[in-house]
Amino acid sequence: MNKIEPSQATWFIVIFTGIALLINSTLPRSRSAQYVGSQQQMPAVSAQQQQLEMEREAAAQKAAEHANFVARYLNTGFSKTPGSKSVALVVATQGGRPDYAVSAALANHFKSGTVTISTSVFKPEFISDHLFATVFNGSTEVLNQLELAKSLDALLLARLTVRYSRDSSLDNLISANLQLAVQVVPVAGNIQSQSWTFTASGAGFSQAEAWSMAEERLIKQITSDTKMSLGFQNNQNQ
Repeated sequence: MNKIEPSQATWFIVIFTGIALLINSTLPRSRSAQYVGSQQQMPAVSAQQQQLEMEREAAAQKAAEHANFVARYLNTGFSKTPGSKSVALVVATQGGRPDYAVSAALANHFKSGTVTISTSVFKPEFISDHLFATVFNGSTEVLNQLELAKSLDALLLARLTVRYSRDSSLDNLISANLQLAVQVVPVAGNIQSQSWTFTASGAGFSQAEAWSMAEERLIKQITSDTKMSLGFQNNQNQ
């Protein structure tokens, strides 16, 4: 059996001790490097999640604001009926109020078996908040914002304006000169823009009395009119 010299044993111990120290010194640094690397990645992942959450919140807020906007101006429960054209009718005075008497006369004039005329699609705020005037003057942006194409084929808008005068020679009798401007605004479907104008006068000892007489004469003109018609009434298959 070979004998190991004391000097050789010493060298073996020194070499193995050095290897052990080297391994022990490198392991903590490696783990530390991994830890630092993971810490550097965590903020990036957190920032991405935070961005997604902010986008979801912004989208939800936008959807809620749009729903509130639509609810302010439209009544619910309206949809297109298969085989029938859907038209919303609004008549507004220059004072920013609906006129239900003239509205009823126009609805009776235009109604048919293939056209549904509704006078209750819009809430009064559609007039008082000036959306009616915006659309009447030619803007279509509101139509898109309210998503009217989902439930309507056209709008039938009418605006009443009045001019009063007083005749001192007839006990200050007041005259009311009414003008009714009617127009068809396409929303969806096959229909052309159209417009008509009516005028009527009435007299009384108050503005309300004069207005009432002029309005009554205006309604008679609408009832007997033979020129006004909706363009798609004779074009139902397109």
